[in-house]
Amino acid sequence: MHNGRGRRAWRALALVGALALAGCTTTAGPTTLESSPPSPVAATPTPTPTTGAPAAPERPSAMDEADVAGAEALARYFLELYPYVYATGDLAEWKALSHPECVFCTEVVSSVETQVAAGNTNVGSDITIHLVVGREVTPGALFAVDLEATEGPSTEYASDGSVVESRPEASDYDVVFAITNEASGLVVREVDVVAKKAP
Repeated sequence: MHNGRGRRAWRALALVGALALAGCTTTAGPTTLESSPPSPVAATPTPTPTTGAPAAPERPSAMDEADVAGAEALARYFLELYPYVYATGDLAEWKALSHPECVFCTEVVSSVETQVAAGNTNVGSDITIHLVVGREVTPGALFAVDLEATEGPSTEYASDGSVVESRPEASDYDVVFAITNEASGLVVREVDVVAKKAP
């Protein structure tokens, strides 16, 4: 989730508010992120293997429901897909869960496709999720999910085995998801990634 190879973070908090004001609101008026009290959920760390061809993360059934728990499950799963798509080039599930206007989502797709076209491979970027807090912005339609996560070290290799890019240190992030309920189910509307400063 660092800013290499076009992996740019975009502000999602403002987007969530804009989506609500644009029509994803109740009849009582615009809904803010504070419309429902947050319910912190401690998530079990789920690092992705760093050697060999990693298995795809398991898709949680909870994300089939358009509620806070479903939005939280989708956000966790989407982050778990992040190192997988870079390691394998398999973007099918990532694309299926991305809203067409999700800038972060399309940036990742472009970055992975560029990497694959160059014949490069990526090892690492293991994601460990520490905390998940979801809230309903518009009942059944718009959700915001805050996460605290750590991205492990990563290295990109050229086809000849030389190092293209290396990030030897783990990085901690605050991640905010805007998730909407579409005809196909819950999808990621936008993602905001903010690196935490070292204490």
